[in-house]
Amino acid sequence: MLAYRRGELSAAAEGFRSASAAYTRDGDELAAAEAANNLCVTLLQADRPQEALECVEGTPAVFERHNESGRAAQAVGNLGTALESCGRPAEAEAAYRHSLDLFRSLGDREGESLILQRLSQVRLRQGQPIEALAAMQASLEAAPRGGLLRRWMRSLLSLPARFFSG
Repeated sequence: MLAYRRGELSAAAEGFRSASAAYTRDGDELAAAEAANNLCVTLLQADRPQEALECVEGTPAVFERHNESGRAAQAVGNLGTALESCGRPAEAEAAYRHSLDLFRSLGDREGESLILQRLSQVRLRQGQPIEALAAMQASLEAAPRGGLLRRWMRSLLSLPARFFSG
């Protein structure tokens, strides 16, 4: 984790990969999945999306089997990001929707807001600007913290709705 915090992504990736393998050998499925989830995030930041996808694919199911809904929501969100980075937007959207459902069931407004932002990005890349705006506005509404920037963004995002409503 120290290498990750220092921005040493190659060293961090190797550390997380080794940790996941060691936990797997020891039979600690949860710790192995957590290390694999961390590896996924690291690989995404290192622009290695296919590797990220391969290491995160099984982690959501592990967390769900162990009733770790918060970690499952994060892992499914990371799966969505990996799928999106691999050029698979429809699958990414499905993963994001699953993650969104999990975050909502937990009442995790911050997680919900983050996933709605990711959905907005996917929709924008798919050429769906109105849907992207709606998802971004929902993200801002879900955000647990206010502030001047969020109020300004909400105001800005309400303009298209006012325009289309006549």
